[in-house]
Parts: sequence; structure tokens; C-alpha cells
Amino acid sequence: MDQINKTLHRPKKHMVGSLPEVVRDMAKKRPQILALAKKYGTPFYLVDDENLEDSISGFENAFREHIQESKFFYAIKANPYPHFLRRAVHHGWGLDASSGRELKLALDSRAKKILLTGPGKTEAELKLALKHFRNVILNIDNFSELARLGKLLRRKKIRIRAGVRIFSSIHGSWSKFGISLSDLQRFWQKSRSMPGLELQGIQFHTSLNLGPERYQQIIAELGKYLKTKFSAQMRSEIKFIDFGGGFFPDRVEGYYPWSHHYPWMFSGGEKPKPEARYYITRAASPEQYASGIGTAITKHLSPLGKHEYFGEPGRIVATRAMHIVLSVLDVKQNLAITDGGLNMMGWEFGKEFYLPIVNLTNFSDKEMRFTLYGSLCTPRDLWGHYIYAKKITEGDVIVIPNQGAYRFALAQEFIKPIPPVYILK
Repeated sequence: MDQINKTLHRPKKHMVGSLPEVVRDMAKKRPQILALAKKYGTPFYLVDDENLEDSISGFENAFREHIQESKFFYAIKANPYPHFLRRAVHHGWGLDASSGRELKLALDSRAKKILLTGPGKTEAELKLALKHFRNVILNIDNFSELARLGKLLRRKKIRIRAGVRIFSSIHGSWSKFGISLSDLQRFWQKSRSMPGLELQGIQFHTSLNLGPERYQQIIAELGKYLKTKFSAQMRSEIKFIDFGGGFFPDRVEGYYPWSHHYPWMFSGGEKPKPEARYYITRAASPEQYASGIGTAITKHLSPLGKHEYFGEPGRIVATRAMHIVLSVLDVKQNLAITDGGLNMMGWEFGKEFYLPIVNLTNFSDKEMRFTLYGSLCTPRDLWGHYIYAKKITEGDVIVIPNQGAYRFALAQEFIKPIPPVYILK
């Protein structure tokens, strides 16, 4: 464990390299993907069921080993495609919803446990949660929401489990969500006067984490607060602590020298070289996340009482579970245009980040410099500047692997419609 912490706290340098393991995975699945492209035509999203199963099992196994009292809630916002939700529920997971729309998706997926989190919950969303109080755990965002919930509960003869979301001294812009940790005691005491409300948990979340450090820091801060500000009776009322999601997957994409300033990139204080092609984004493994968080729990929270621990993984589950499949329409000098555009992603990811691109028709495990554009009527519709290919010709089937998180979820009908989804069994 000490060695893991030393590795994760070591100043991070830009990692020049490539992603051959991603290319090998696509090569193995090449015949099935080409067959689907021939049968249905392109473009389309491709659910990779094998990768989805591996991601779910890998995350669960790692956390069960280090935090035996852990329960998991897949974060719907990462990718709401129903197959993802059904597979998570099949594994015994709950679902984490951030809106009434996502709550309805979770209910349709027959999840037995659902978290409803997020700021700005409407009265209609709160009523929907109360209607399904046997399945829903409500993570309350603030005092105003607590008051609105109290008014609704006065007209009900039910009891709903709930947690409260907090932000700590390290949350920065994420302090948009929840109440300050310094207000937790007052919130807890106020909730006791509300009939029908069983406040049992504390939730926090940080996003785009490349290692367990921020989880550890918040857990330490929370443990200190509970030890000094909560009475023994109040501590005994805490049944669960929810450490949220925000786990970034390792070695699935990269970034160009001009985009190294993004907060989830490893910089280590050095400046990237403008002549470098791109850098690979590194993150902890599920085992390293689990070990780091588990150690912090053992040190700071376990002495205060017995709790269940909730995790809300989204990105780390969804990323490798969906790919984008395209075809080359036109080849020009040093560039090509495909039949799918950035509306499939909802944002200009290819312009800012390196995405591995694989030509399945003229396949090669060597990468060449070649710019690939989408077919939308805007020059910002860019997939990337490098491609694994022997050559690029019209009709080539292209796959952009590992685009399952916050791509399909952000897709939009900008100029062209959102393409269909198929499943690779």
C-alpha cells in the first residue's frame, strides 16, 4: 500500500506513447464489427458487451476486496443506454439517477435500489421519489430542498431513506453541490424534526480523479469532523457513506500538447513539447482506487462506527463498453471525411483530445499521420490526426474505440440525426 501511495503521489510527467492494447482489442473483434457494418451500414454506436462485463466485474471485485461493506450504483448520466442499466442491475447493482428523467429510466430497468442525487430537484422529481420510496434513497442537496421535502412528507404516511451531500475544503467549483461540511451538524439536527425522513447517510463526489488522493483527503476531513462535531448518538444514526464516482479509466485516450491544461491531465509542472504527437492519460487501476479509499476508511471512519459504503462509478464502467463505427466517404489530400460527425459525441472531443482511431478494412498495428473529419458542415467536426491503418480509401470501415462515457449521453441532432446503437455479443 505504501508503494501504491508513493507511486500515485509522485510528480506526474507527460507520457509519450501509444495505446497498442486498444488496437489489439479492436483487431480481435474486427470480423464481427465488419459484419455488423456490412449488415446495417454506418455510422452507429457499438455496445461492447464483453468490455462492459469486464468493467463491471473488475470494479466490483477490486472494491469488495478492500471495502467489504461496499455497494454499487451505476451513474446513469455516464451512458443512459438501457443495456448498460440492465447489465448493472443484473449484477445486483443499484442505479444512480441525477434527475427525474434518469429516475424513470432506473425504474424501467427494475433496479431494486436507486439513488436520486443532484442539485435543483423540482417538486415533480421529489414527488416521483416519494412515490417510489421503497426503491429510492434520496441524497438531499441543501437546506432549501430539505424544507421542500418536509412539506411534501407532511402529506404522506411513508418513510424515505436519505443522505445529505456535502462539499469539503478541497472541492473548489464542485461546491456548487451539497452543503458545506461545516453545516453538517446543523443539517442533521434539523432533519430530525421532519416526520417521514430517515436521514441515514452522507454523500460527497469529486470528478475526473486520476487516483485516490482526493477521496482520501475528503474522508480524512469528514472523519475528523464527525469525531469532534457529532455526538455518539448522531454517529450511530449514520448507516451509509457515499464516496460518489469520478473514477477516470487508465490508458484509453490522450491529449495533444495544446490541451494539457485540462484539469484531469497529468502535468507534473512540466511543459509539453509542441513537436510531440500526443500524450497518453494515465490513471489508477480499480485496485489502486479501492486500496487507497479503503485505507482511508479504515483509518478515519471505521473507528467511528459500522457503515455501508456506496460507490457511483460511471465513466470507468462505460468508457470501454461502447465504440463509434464509421465509414470513409471521401479521401482528399492528407485527409478524409467520414459519414458520422461530432454530433455523435456532443462536443469537440477530437479537436482537444487524442482518440485512438483504427481502420478495420485496411488494418495495421502501426499508426500513421492522417487527419480524419466528420461529415458535418463545420470545420470543427474533427475525429483526430492519427490513424492505425495501412492506407485510407473510400469505403473503409473505421472504429473509434472506448467512447462509451459522456459521448452517447451528450449526442445531439446537430445537422444530422443521432445514429442507431447495436450490440456486439
